[in-house]
Amino acid sequence: SRYCMNQEAAGSPISLQLARRLLAREAAQVGEGEPEKVGAALTRTCLRVSENLRDSLGEAGWAALLARALAGTEADHPALRNVRRQDEDDIDLDGVVIGVEVHGVASVTAAFEALFAALIEILGQLIGEDMAIRLIDNDAPWPRDGGEAQAR
Repeated sequence: SRYCMNQEAAGSPISLQLARRLLAREAAQVGEGEPEKVGAALTRTCLRVSENLRDSLGEAGWAALLARALAGTEADHPALRNVRRQDEDDIDLDGVVIGVEVHGVASVTAAFEALFAALIEILGQLIGEDMAIRLIDNDAPWPRDGGEAQAR
């Protein structure tokens, strides 16, 4: 990914690499774009991840997973504090765009890398990393060499 992130903010290097790859697909389409375009790319990624996990885990499973992932990442990433809807257990897509405006592109991108890495870590502990990846992003061209991703 073009935007740097604190290496210690997420769990395993593999989950972090996979989270970066997940975000990089949408980010590549906007290039160096303005914050509005980056915010829109992030919202598309969040929407895809939340829909995939909601379809696989159900509403309650997605809500529990999101709550646990946010609990482990919000303290290190203030940009995540306003991305969960208060009346629903989901990501507030408007909050993502506002977060980019308030915290900046690099900070919000790093925050979502950490959040997605946490989702992969948590699911990986429950069902294995390969299955977790497929639940989160079933369209991704993940490597077939034992699940290890190449760093970008």
